[in-house]
Amino acid sequence: MDQPKIVVGINGSMASQAALRWAAAEGLLRGARVEAVYAWEWSGGLHAPYAPLSNRTCREDEHAAAIGVAERAVRELGESHVAPAVVEGPPAQVLLRATLDADLLVLGAHEAESEPYPVINPVVTACLLRAHCPVVVVLPGGEQERHAEAVLAGARS
Repeated sequence: MDQPKIVVGINGSMASQAALRWAAAEGLLRGARVEAVYAWEWSGGLHAPYAPLSNRTCREDEHAAAIGVAERAVRELGESHVAPAVVEGPPAQVLLRATLDADLLVLGAHEAESEPYPVINPVVTACLLRAHCPVVVVLPGGEQERHAEAVLAGARS
């Protein structure tokens, strides 16, 4: 039998950090490997023609920066069953492709201060509607995250 796979979307935000912690804790409970997916798109064609050349970055530099963000997030987590994956493409498409062989997709959402409900961005919405596996949405500081921290803390002792 194959080892279960949990995919978690990361982007450096507090919400994605909460999702990564939750996914890591769930991975320990399920004996699953966790793939922290960072989707990136090259911004090379988005510069105004009059923008200074010194502010422009090449594709390789942006790719290296994306790898750095993903590796740093996983390294700070400190869990051996979590690995980073950097994939070029629109975030929703990248995450939906990643769910083809996943058992669970974990995403983060932001709580809006002026709204009683979490803010569900278009990427999360697309994944909720089209993912090929169950989807969990984690709020930073929510009850789900506190449970994940307890599991991770217990696993290290």
